[in-house]
Amino acid sequence: MVTVEQIIAYCERTLAARFLANDQEGLRRLQLALGVLIEAAQEAGDQETGMRLRVLAAHAANRREGLQDED
Repeated sequence: MVTVEQIIAYCERTLAARFLANDQEGLRRLQLALGVLIEAAQEAGDQETGMRLRVLAAHAANRREGLQDED
């Protein structure tokens, strides 16, 4: 079974890889996926995981915005 820690680690690696590849669409998809996971954490009453996922989603949005500014 996949743990929350493994999911978060995967998202962190994916965020870094997509940013380094200048992949705006990949960052957008990651941000959307994190949104779904945030909703799941909220529904389960897991505020800590929800906050960690929100931070990752914000990082994805900021990185994506940074890439858009470069264009």
